[in-house]
Amino acid sequence: MLIRPAEESFRKGLEALAAGRRIEALARFEAAVELERRLGALRPQPRYLSYFGLCVAFQPNRRDDAVRLCREALAREFYNPDLCWNLARVLLVAGKRREAHAVLRQGLDLSPGHPGILREIQRMGRRRPPVLQFLSRSNPINVLLGKLSAPGPRSGASARG
Repeated sequence: MLIRPAEESFRKGLEALAAGRRIEALARFEAAVELERRLGALRPQPRYLSYFGLCVAFQPNRRDDAVRLCREALAREFYNPDLCWNLARVLLVAGKRREAHAVLRQGLDLSPGHPGILREIQRMGRRRPPVLQFLSRSNPINVLLGKLSAPGPRSGASARG
């Protein structure tokens, strides 16, 4: 059941998010969810929950809530690649790269040309092979050697010449 005020709040939330106004977007998506609840919907639309979760992820100490909201949305509408994209972005913010990549792959299976998913996969980049390929990637020796051989500045390295 489409509730017009909730849909309008959701649309304005999308506009705010696209413009980089995350706090406004958060308020609009939360309003869409609440309007649906107050006006008789049994459960809010999955896309409302998903985008609300995406914005919640940018709030400190609310990442678990964000993941839960996006997972709930995707469980209810598993065929929607946008919900995969949102969950993956939330997982990345939560530091769960491997899981985010799997969800992005799931989204690509649903919509091979999805521009947001393709952009996110490109942004994540490719993993380098483990330094010692006969050991697992998670082996402490590989982890240490990988950190030592990584390009760019390392933590603890002096910036002075």
